[in-house]
Amino acid sequence: MKKLIQIFAILFFVSTLAACMTTYNPVPQGYQGETATIDDTFRTMATSTGRFFYLSKVNGKDVNNAIRATNQATYGQGMVLSPVGFSRKVPAEEMTLTLVAQVHHAAPINYMFNSGTNYIVTGDVSFIPEAGQSYLVKGYLSSDFSSVWLVNSAGEQVSDAVVLKGDPDKNAAVIAKLVKGKVVLPEPPKTQATIKKQVAITTESFDNPLFFLEQGLSAEAIIKKLGEPDHIRYIEKGFFNNKPEIQIFHFTDLGSVQMVKSPADGQFYSKLTYNVNSQEHYQFVDVVNQADGTETQILGKKFYNIGVYKEQYLDALANKLWQNKYNVDGRMLDGVAYYCKIIANAQTMRYQAMLKSLVADKDVPSKLRRHCKAAKKDIDKLKLATVEQFEFM
Repeated sequence: MKKLIQIFAILFFVSTLAACMTTYNPVPQGYQGETATIDDTFRTMATSTGRFFYLSKVNGKDVNNAIRATNQATYGQGMVLSPVGFSRKVPAEEMTLTLVAQVHHAAPINYMFNSGTNYIVTGDVSFIPEAGQSYLVKGYLSSDFSSVWLVNSAGEQVSDAVVLKGDPDKNAAVIAKLVKGKVVLPEPPKTQATIKKQVAITTESFDNPLFFLEQGLSAEAIIKKLGEPDHIRYIEKGFFNNKPEIQIFHFTDLGSVQMVKSPADGQFYSKLTYNVNSQEHYQFVDVVNQADGTETQILGKKFYNIGVYKEQYLDALANKLWQNKYNVDGRMLDGVAYYCKIIANAQTMRYQAMLKSLVADKDVPSKLRRHCKAAKKDIDKLKLATVEQFEFM
């Protein structure tokens, strides 16, 4: 294991220096041929750690990747990792790709603290991308089996896989040829899931495509998978902090994807997803209407991140807010306060009269009036055209 720690220390040092070095562009200047796209991906494990699956070389030459971009984004943040993805164009011709799957930490000392779980596997595969297609680097890391390979936009394995079985100090990675079958991952350990309370509205199944969406995908890859977002919310970079610029891609009845701007190439990459479940997908209004205090609090926090822009759904939130304006239950109060924020983010004048009435009513709890006042103020700043007002009396 000492050998593995040394490897990671060297990798961290080299990758940090490499972030400042010029890298090879697989598509040379003036290239007129057809191209494809390869995106790196990652999975965050904790605030200081992530698992990265990336392309490190094309035809033996170093290329920019998610590790380099993440090191650049993380610089100056101590033990906090700020993961970002990376996407690049490649020629639609045969090439040798060096793929890597590894655990990566924000600081070198974390490799010592996590000496038993610093997994890594790397190797070269031959690949011929199809013109106009998008590919992702995928992988799996564990103590006795690690692997990395390419998939297409449908999630199908399209390349050979680099596979490492057993102790990485003793065993070398091998190439599992695609013609012999796809990567077979170990069965995950069975655990007893905690059942969360939900409003029993519908038992219809719902396969939400956001649930399996990879972290680190480019905006182009997201749009290819899901189509254009129904709404984009912009969160600018803070003036007094080092937080990156963020965009929230909202997909009605599915959820939202938090996209983070990378300092490496100025592009936006997926970091978090907020998913709508089957009840919320099929009968959102009923879910809101029937929710108790605890459920309203959960809904408020969740849909503050997702966003609500459909008038029918906003009316349901506004109605719940108005009905519970005198409610003293802390959870219900917290939930409907989030509804004020959701209405503000929707940027519509439809609820201004209701918000004004709530702010003026001294019997409304001060916390709720404060959030209503802030929502009304934010919308007033936009100087939007007057629209038909929500009927709340």
